[in-house]
Amino acid sequence: MHDVETPTGLILLRASRLEALLGPLETLLAQTRPAHPLAPQQVIAAHPGMQQWLSGALARERGAGGIVANLEVQLPSTWLDGLSARLLGERAVALPHYRRGHLRWTLHALLGDPSAHGVTDPRLRGYLAGAASDDERALRRFQLADRLARVYSQYLVYRSDWLLAWEAGKHAFATAQRADPALRALEAECLAPLWQAVVGALGEHRARLVQALVAALQAESAPHAPLHVFGLSHLPPAELAVLRAYARRAPVFLYVPDPCREYWGGLHRAMGQGDWRKPDVSGWQAFREDERARLEDPDALDWREQGHPLLARWGRLGQHFFAALVDEELREDIRHGADAEQVAPGNRLARLQESIRRLQPELLREDAADPAAVADASLRVHACHTRLRELEVLRDALLDAIENEGVRPDGIVVMAPDIRAYLRLIPAVFGEPGSAREPWLPYHLADVPVARSHRLFTLFQTLLGLGASRLTAPEVVDLLGVPEVQAALRLDAGDADILVEWLRESRVAWALDGAHKQALALPPRAEHSFAWALDRLLAGYLLADAAGSADSEAVQLADGTRLLPQAGIDGPSAAALGSLDRLLCELQAWRALAEVEQPASRWAAWLRERLDALVRIDPDDADARAALSVLHRAIAQLAAEPARNGEDPPLRLAVVREVLQDALAAAPERQRFLLGGITFCGMVPQRAIPFDVVCVLGLDEGAFPRRVADGGIDLMVRLPRIGDRDVAGDDRYLFLETVMSARKRLHLSYIGQGVRDGKPHNPAAPLAELLAELDARCGNAPDDEKAPRPWRVRHPLQPFDARYFDGTHPALFSYSQAFAGMHGEGRVPLPGLRDGDAAPPEPLPDPLPLGLLEGYFKDPAKALLKDHLQLSLAALDDDARLPEDEPLDGIARLHTVARRVFLQQVLPRKCGDPAWAWDRQPPAWVALGGLLPPGEAGAQAWEAEAAAVEALWQRVEAGFRDRFDARAAAGAQPLRVDVALRLPGEGAGEDGVPARISGLLRNVFPLAGTDDGVQLVFAYPAPGDQKTRLKAAKALSFKERVPAFLHWALLRLQRAEAPVRLTLLAADACAFAEAINVWDAHYCAADATTRMALQADLRRRLRGLVALAQRGLAGQARFYPQAGWAAAQAGENANLDAIAEDVRKLWVKSYGDGTGERDHAPGYARLLEGDLVFGDRERDPEAVALQALRRDARAVLALITLEADAGGDDDGPAADMRGEAA
Repeated sequence: MHDVETPTGLILLRASRLEALLGPLETLLAQTRPAHPLAPQQVIAAHPGMQQWLSGALARERGAGGIVANLEVQLPSTWLDGLSARLLGERAVALPHYRRGHLRWTLHALLGDPSAHGVTDPRLRGYLAGAASDDERALRRFQLADRLARVYSQYLVYRSDWLLAWEAGKHAFATAQRADPALRALEAECLAPLWQAVVGALGEHRARLVQALVAALQAESAPHAPLHVFGLSHLPPAELAVLRAYARRAPVFLYVPDPCREYWGGLHRAMGQGDWRKPDVSGWQAFREDERARLEDPDALDWREQGHPLLARWGRLGQHFFAALVDEELREDIRHGADAEQVAPGNRLARLQESIRRLQPELLREDAADPAAVADASLRVHACHTRLRELEVLRDALLDAIENEGVRPDGIVVMAPDIRAYLRLIPAVFGEPGSAREPWLPYHLADVPVARSHRLFTLFQTLLGLGASRLTAPEVVDLLGVPEVQAALRLDAGDADILVEWLRESRVAWALDGAHKQALALPPRAEHSFAWALDRLLAGYLLADAAGSADSEAVQLADGTRLLPQAGIDGPSAAALGSLDRLLCELQAWRALAEVEQPASRWAAWLRERLDALVRIDPDDADARAALSVLHRAIAQLAAEPARNGEDPPLRLAVVREVLQDALAAAPERQRFLLGGITFCGMVPQRAIPFDVVCVLGLDEGAFPRRVADGGIDLMVRLPRIGDRDVAGDDRYLFLETVMSARKRLHLSYIGQGVRDGKPHNPAAPLAELLAELDARCGNAPDDEKAPRPWRVRHPLQPFDARYFDGTHPALFSYSQAFAGMHGEGRVPLPGLRDGDAAPPEPLPDPLPLGLLEGYFKDPAKALLKDHLQLSLAALDDDARLPEDEPLDGIARLHTVARRVFLQQVLPRKCGDPAWAWDRQPPAWVALGGLLPPGEAGAQAWEAEAAAVEALWQRVEAGFRDRFDARAAAGAQPLRVDVALRLPGEGAGEDGVPARISGLLRNVFPLAGTDDGVQLVFAYPAPGDQKTRLKAAKALSFKERVPAFLHWALLRLQRAEAPVRLTLLAADACAFAEAINVWDAHYCAADATTRMALQADLRRRLRGLVALAQRGLAGQARFYPQAGWAAAQAGENANLDAIAEDVRKLWVKSYGDGTGERDHAPGYARLLEGDLVFGDRERDPEAVALQALRRDARAVLALITLEADAGGDDDGPAADMRGEAA
């Protein structure tokens, strides 16, 4: 770098690597120190990210212990404002009342009567008058004002000549050379007169101030301090004019990243290292003229074909910037010598960058079939199925880069066109920022919208949306879960949980009340609204004794409404109903604002008052205090923004919501970019900062380049000029900067495969262009899917796919120890979330709840994942989550209406009075409990249940009438069992660990013909639309049989000699139950010694079932009640393929035959087992999984099958299986 002898002028320094410009900057700072030792030197950084990076980079440039002192690194706007204050007298260039947030309110006021201000465009007036409602009309007016404010803000920077002409009354200035009548009308009848009115209201603006600033600079004769401008890739014409004027009295050094050292729009070939040269002004002038002609041609492409297709497509913004820089006033132009070095690129990323740097696309050529090319990780494009998979793939790629490239976390940046789409997923993969979950991958977030940074913002947005919201039960439950709301309502977390459960049981779905539904143009039915649910809850509290059972009678209210009190509303938590009522009153107050129009100042006061009434902050919670402060400022700005321009407009809630949501959707102005660790951020123009590893997610078709609709009111779009900025052009150049900023690896990913069908999806246009160029240079035909493409990686749908662990592809690997443990020797994994080295079973609770035990045998996957590992899929479970709609097409199977009506009402009444005839009317808990859909759908749903009830009674009369007598009229008697057993456990002796099994048995009826005998009654209506008949006995799987056996065995052990029979009401006789009853008869008739032996046999069976459940909850057993039942029915020597066929029919049903057990909602079995298909010989040649299923199923069958001789001996195959299970 030579000394600069010229004391003034623009001096351009270029380099394709940004960090290469640090040396020249350091040298020139040293050469241009101010005379006064305390006077600071000025450096202008292109943007805030560059500002942060530059200070640290200069310190590192000075070596260990390096310090950067007395250096002011400013943004261009800050420097301009300071210069304006010095030369023009304390006036900022960007005057506050012309900023978009203020300007839109002046425009909003003018649009109240546009014709009064000369706006005669019929399209604008038709748009404002064509709204269907007051809300829509108000919203259209504000949105148009906001869009016009954006347009005029752009014109202040890029079209000041238009604005000055319009002020002077020249309303046909911009379109004077255009014949298009629509463009001429837009200018003359809308934009020009409206701007004239704005200036009349607000006065002086930026364009005039910049003119005055340039004139003041030109008039000055004293020299200015040298100025260094670092990292720019774009500068508006007005700001460039200020720099030129400043440069007449001082040297202005422009340090500019330039991706190409060769000619790519006016540049001649670079000179040798350190050589200065005059710019070729004539070449740039020719480029500018040619570019102007291209811009005026409506059929021209968005780029000019040049020596490198990618540079041509991505580099337009840079071309225009360099075209604007080079003229007679540019004194010097230098290219950094490092760009002239002919270094052979060593990997794919280096070849791509060198091909752009040298303008030699042929450098991209490589042998795509070479193993070295497949192993090259420097540039890979990852096609994933979901955003979550993008992040999972990214995590493994970053760990690989840290391990094999020596990359530090602070040398990694992860960007996305829409980073908001990933914010909720990032903690799921990388942990919360600052957590110890990923010690190798610390990270921080930048460009995060305010609304995503704290729960209070979500709360506030929910409240703002109540005017147009249905207000569903899950939304209210979410509000109850906000700690600050709980504090305001004086509700502790435990009471909030109880409230949620009560709301679930009340079957509330949506709407505050019937009037709320009517306001949404729906019938004003109170059922399933919060008013209806709260009435039920309060009635249940006031009538606690009457509401103590499911058969509670309805009460008649004063207005004639019949209401079913909610059972179980008692105890200290009942006071929480007052908190719920207060919350609903607050929500009603927010919703009532939907029809209100009031001044912005009144809105601000009201919103502050209501928000503070619903939120109470913990003084020790700094994050919550900060969030509430941000909300208070946003609310205050609602009034302050228009007040700055002298307005206090009357607003409707729709506009208020739009303004505040817009404020919360923005990223905080002071959010820092580089805080150490990995940086997750958005793709922001001019963020060309070098990183060792650059990652870009979300490069999906349509997502990038981003486009912003202008609504047809922006003349700049139709009358472009050299140097204009547009979102699509910015994004293309940003992609070029991104490619050139990666030093070791470039990781690009997109959703390239359909999550349901695996079909390929297209990438974003710039990425598609890169892939096409790589194909072309390697000789691949675009439509040849079999051609080798080592740069493209198509990832499997699941992170535990075997391909990540078999080592067959260098780009498919995983650092997940949990998933690695699932895979055994060879290519066959133990599917799902099963660990090959499972820990020993955990101790069981004492006493062991009967519900836990039977829950495992009903749904083993759910018991393991949800109840044992706390991995819940409740959000996907329609039966578990609160509804958002009332039932519309039937009664959910969860409610087992037919079974309850039969056992609790019809069976007792029939037994007590054989002449009693059932009227087929639904009981109050069905008719008024929210179970039935409204109208005819409800009648049809009840008819199906009633038919099932009658079928159950017919089954009793046909086969079991002799078991019931008049005593059954009292109904089923719940009995608590508490049975001592010796259960398996760590350190247990030969007989096991002393423990107890306890639980409550329902549906216990007296047994006719005995004094103290009882029977357990289980009823099995057929599911779904088959409720007119009962389940066949052979269709009863382990899901029904094991719980029935557990109940019976425990009750049998608890009672002395009285009979304990099992009555299973299925479509036909059940040999399983009959064998138990024969065994029980033998037991009752036996002597004391035999009964003791039989009791010991029952205890051994229960112990065996507990052992199987314990192994299952440790992930060591493979048992499924339906698939296992099919496997257990086969004989000892049955063919495995035949067994597999029977199992598959229940495990994965064919299309149209319903859902198989593996895929049953909400998906616990699918989560546990993945895509396992029992007996699939391709993936499991030895049928390991099928044999494990069969082994465990046969063990269960042996344990619950009682032999007719009831001898209690241990001979025979059943005994063998019992021993195996134990």
